Amino acid sequence: MPRSILVPFLLVILIRVTSFYDLKQESKSMIIDIRAISKSESLFMSGEISEDIWEFQDSDLIKPAGQLIYEAEASIVSGELLVRGDFSAKFTFECTHCLVLFKKTIKLKNHSILTPIEGKLTIDLTNALREDILLALPNFTKCDQGDEITEPCPASGDFIESLNAQNNGEDPTNPLPSKQWEALDKFNID
Repeated sequence: MPRSILVPFLLVILIRVTSFYDLKQESKSMIIDIRAISKSESLFMSGEISEDIWEFQDSDLIKPAGQLIYEAEASIVSGELLVRGDFSAKFTFECTHCLVLFKKTIKLKNHSILTPIEGKLTIDLTNALREDILLALPNFTKCDQGDEITEPCPASGDFIESLNAQNNGEDPTNPLPSKQWEALDKFNID
């Protein structure tokens, strides 16, 4: 085969082969080049977003503790970019009961992002991923829900009303309803 035909032919084969294998990346964002995805095949990607994309304030109780890690497949479906895969990021939380700091990984398994292409050559999915993971953050975390902690939270059970009443020297049983309300209970408006 002549060299002028062989080089473009090998380049096409190289592009098709890389679309079948993971493209390992470490970057500051997840930008997908639409031209790298053929209409009939998917582009498999894995990598890490190394930059802090979370935009937390110093006063926030949640802090990022690692990179956003992804393994995903990108394809073009009806003129839109469909990205499906697993995404995870580790965060440091403060236990809402005992105030201990602990780490927990937030995982989005088999997560999908669908976005219109609209003539773009590249699409940045960083903000979409950021928002989806932020929405998956738990509201009231306890340290026994962390990745590495196997013991229950030391403050577990401290917030049960009867235990709080005992700690305050009160009677832990609920008192009987007051008799002052009996007249209103008998009152019939009909």
